Amino acid sequence: MAKRILAVLLAAVLTLSLAACSGNTETSGTGSDSSAAGESGTEGTGETDLREPELVTLDIVTMASGKEDSGVTQVEEAMNEILEEQFNVNVNLTFLPFGSYADQTTLMLSSGEGVDLLAVYMISYASCATSGQIMPIDDLLEEYGQGIIDELGWDMINCGRVDGELYGLTQGRDLAASEGFAYRLDLAEELNLDMESVKTLEDLEEVLKTVKENTENVWPVAVSAGENIRNWGWDALGDEMVNLGVLPDMAQDTTVVNLYETDQYKDLVTTMYNWMQEGLIQSDAVNTTETASTLLEAGTAFGYFTNLKPYYAEENNANLQNKIGVVDNMVPALSTTDRVTMGLWSIAGSCEHPEAAMKVLNALYSDPEVANLYMYGVEGTHYVVVEEGTITNGQDRINYPDGLDATTTTYRKSGTWLCPNQFIGDIWGLDLPNDYWDATRDFNNESQKSAAFGFSFDATQTPNEIAACTNVVNKYHKALVCGALDPETTLPQFNQELKDAGIDVIIEEKQAQLDAWLAEQQA
Repeated sequence: MAKRILAVLLAAVLTLSLAACSGNTETSGTGSDSSAAGESGTEGTGETDLREPELVTLDIVTMASGKEDSGVTQVEEAMNEILEEQFNVNVNLTFLPFGSYADQTTLMLSSGEGVDLLAVYMISYASCATSGQIMPIDDLLEEYGQGIIDELGWDMINCGRVDGELYGLTQGRDLAASEGFAYRLDLAEELNLDMESVKTLEDLEEVLKTVKENTENVWPVAVSAGENIRNWGWDALGDEMVNLGVLPDMAQDTTVVNLYETDQYKDLVTTMYNWMQEGLIQSDAVNTTETASTLLEAGTAFGYFTNLKPYYAEENNANLQNKIGVVDNMVPALSTTDRVTMGLWSIAGSCEHPEAAMKVLNALYSDPEVANLYMYGVEGTHYVVVEEGTITNGQDRINYPDGLDATTTTYRKSGTWLCPNQFIGDIWGLDLPNDYWDATRDFNNESQKSAAFGFSFDATQTPNEIAACTNVVNKYHKALVCGALDPETTLPQFNQELKDAGIDVIIEEKQAQLDAWLAEQQA
């Protein structure tokens, strides 16, 4: 009941906010809202009626396991009760699995069927924008998205621009990353390791040698599916998996360079090669299909490199038998456009009711009751309140009801990081502290921003060179970072093949686009 009252109050605030934004006039959108004020009888009352003149149904698509149809239907019904009252809108929820998400959303956007709102994830949102598969939303955001603006702020919002127009919105989640090392607490305690003194790779090496010398059948460093370290303090400028032209060394200089020719990269992969020679990295690192966390749980590894955020260990320990600690800030937190745009909420180009879509999106970002329903399901059915109002954002601590767990619930609690805004929601379980969401928001705000933060590279200008260089990177990069190749002999060959494939053309184009963007920011 308390949440329902809060939702009503928030809806009232939202209505007044939108009324102020619209100047108490009729909307000028292309949909049916242009006549809504006249038909609703609210002219001259100081309020704007946000209800659609006829019931609209929107298809919302994201990546997660939707669990059972019965659970999804219950959530739809609960969301529709709220959204129909506020906007005369219903929603159909579609959840797609990780493995097929890119292919299925690509097909949906191409056909224009089955999607109105979606998280654009694992496909190029810039390509979706330039092809018209998602629509520009500047005017819609200003008219109906004041809650989104308040929650995200313009620095984060502007990262979703393509050729100056806004096409997508990031989530309320961790939007920066520091680099560090996660390790087993039991082994650290058993071997009396001073993990708090570890600040650098050199410090960590001494710890790893101790693990190697004092354990059997335990790899000091585990690797996840052939990937050891994805980033070590550079801004990849749009292609983090292949790094074709980057800003190195915490991205404060705006000169685009070939990462694979830098001392930063050579020093990193040389260290990894030396570690492999000393038996500190699992020998099958390049070819393994297992995850590092699986190896830690099995007791066959000590630790792994990872992106970090506030309370990383506490969040992961909820599901681990072998609890972990972390060595954080081996590379300080860095905010790049890539981190912000890895999943953007967008309105499909085929959406027939974009005004309604933005109203619903605004609710998902700014109305805790709607957000919690979408993320966690129906209170009393899919979760229960464990502690009411104890989270620093005013929300509750929740958990599974007695007799239910992740395997038996009918509504998913997965993929919530890709939902529009976790920061206004509940906290699941007993492991995370009450300030988790506020700490994550502070982490975003206080991280060092790349000099190119907000810049998005248009890769359509050099497609052939990117394809050719990507093949070269796939041949060498992961193996080098795993320590499987000798940098002294491999790097010259690697870089020559990159030059032959056209990396200098890509770097020149990235630099030109970045320079033009920087000039616009100063204008």
